[in-house]
Amino acid sequence: MIRLNVRKKDKVEVKSFVVKKDLLTYLNTLDFHGVVEVFFKDKTSKTIQEILADKIWDLNVGTSEEHSDYIFAMAGKSRAGNIMLGGQ
Repeated sequence: MIRLNVRKKDKVEVKSFVVKKDLLTYLNTLDFHGVVEVFFKDKTSKTIQEILADKIWDLNVGTSEEHSDYIFAMAGKSRAGNIMLGGQ
């Protein structure tokens, strides 16, 4: 489980995500400009949202990742997420 501060211009929202898939779903709702899909030499591809989800999920607490008009700052990580959710 992670807690993020998502900043766009002067507006800051605090978001929580239990799994990376939830984060990816949220990122897909945001309006990013620029390249939509990145192709690699091994003929695989990832969307910008998938790449960004990987980077954000691996951030350390107190660090941030910037993309387009957004700044994603890691506010906290909880290793006890399964316990808080009743083992789900």
